Amino acid sequence: MRIMSPYTLKWLHGGYEQNDISASIRESYHQIYDASLSRCMPWLLGMYDARGELRAACGVQTASQGVFYLEHYLDAPVETLLSSRLNLPVSRERIVEVGNFAASDGASARVMYAALCLLLNQYHYSWIVFTGTRKIRNIFHRLNLQPILLTPANAERLGDAAQEWGKYYLHDPQVMAGELVGGKTTLSQTSMLLSLFTALPDAPWITTTGEPYVSGQA
Repeated sequence: MRIMSPYTLKWLHGGYEQNDISASIRESYHQIYDASLSRCMPWLLGMYDARGELRAACGVQTASQGVFYLEHYLDAPVETLLSSRLNLPVSRERIVEVGNFAASDGASARVMYAALCLLLNQYHYSWIVFTGTRKIRNIFHRLNLQPILLTPANAERLGDAAQEWGKYYLHDPQVMAGELVGGKTTLSQTSMLLSLFTALPDAPWITTTGEPYVSGQA
């Protein structure tokens, strides 16, 4: 696939909302994993190429929106595990979860991860946490990024809810964390990916008063 820059990033509501980004995510998970996702993450990010075509998408959840989905797989809050692993304090408010990842091809997937690194650094987050399959972990490897493995993602932790994920758990998902400043530095030194975007959008979960957006409130 030829890179069609500049790319434009757009936020939309997730959850049960129906839009082009949520449709792309659901279709991708159905095709790859035979999954039937009942809902997406609270916020959805779409990456559109110079022709206006959606090339990649993902979901995002911040700490202010409640328990991270991947904490179903953990025995303690993710910041506790990360702090223990690093032997230094990690603030929950500086962590953001990314999931529901879908891309039209490998090149778009790598560009999308560069977009996330650039965007979340601009929003002043320190850590990204995610559940990565073998394919996702390979994308990070190709970008020269080395996320921290926290624990395997065990489907039994979800109970009956695991059924909607189809064959996803056959792809060896692992709960992982990546340091955003370091990731941005690595990408800036090893690729041109960070220069492929138009003006970056503001964080949609911050209201006009500067307060965090809380789902369900006006």
